[in-house]
Amino acid sequence: MNTSDSAALWQIRKAVKPWLEDNSQPILFGCSGGTDSMALALTLFIESENKNIIPVVVDHDLQPGSAQTTLNTIERLKRIGFKQIETAKAQVVVTDGLEASARRARYQIFNQFIDAYNAKYFLLAHTLNDQAENVLLGLARGSGTRSLSGMAAQNNKFVRPLLKISRATTYAACIEGGVDIWEDPHNSDQRFTRVRVRQNILPIIEENLGPKIIEALARSSDLLIVTGK
Repeated sequence: MNTSDSAALWQIRKAVKPWLEDNSQPILFGCSGGTDSMALALTLFIESENKNIIPVVVDHDLQPGSAQTTLNTIERLKRIGFKQIETAKAQVVVTDGLEASARRARYQIFNQFIDAYNAKYFLLAHTLNDQAENVLLGLARGSGTRSLSGMAAQNNKFVRPLLKISRATTYAACIEGGVDIWEDPHNSDQRFTRVRVRQNILPIIEENLGPKIIEALARSSDLLIVTGK
């Protein structure tokens, strides 16, 4: 694995560094094996030298071969250098859509590990693109400002240090760092509204309104968080 700095990797290092200044308590992070979470994993290892940083890998058991995908993710984390890795299988009961139900089961596991480790933070790998997608989804649903304000950088112990980092940057960091990544088949499944927004709607908006639309949508979310309006 090549951990020499690239421009992309350096951006992510700057984003995560403030959250690692006090590592007197364990810091956990979620890792699916995808581009964003592997870029976060690589950066956290470089910045912390594996001190008190623990990945959590969740098997949602929603796709054939999910157990092997989890094992592959663990192996990639070991290749980066992580010695201690937590895993768990989620019990997903679909009640209000697959995405929402999986998210609820995942966060239940995250909270259990936070309590078990008395963790200072639990880091999540949501990016600028995720924030922009949330704003568009909120607009489509006619949501109020609370929904349109998107994801907060910090919500109690949950922290999203990559909200100003684009998905292109996390991808570049993985490639330049020599980190293998896994693409979740659900990320290209047009049954999911978020996938349709990502693959169909945002590209059209960018083509017609300019390449900075993702940053503009995320900035609008930031303004709503600040003003509360």
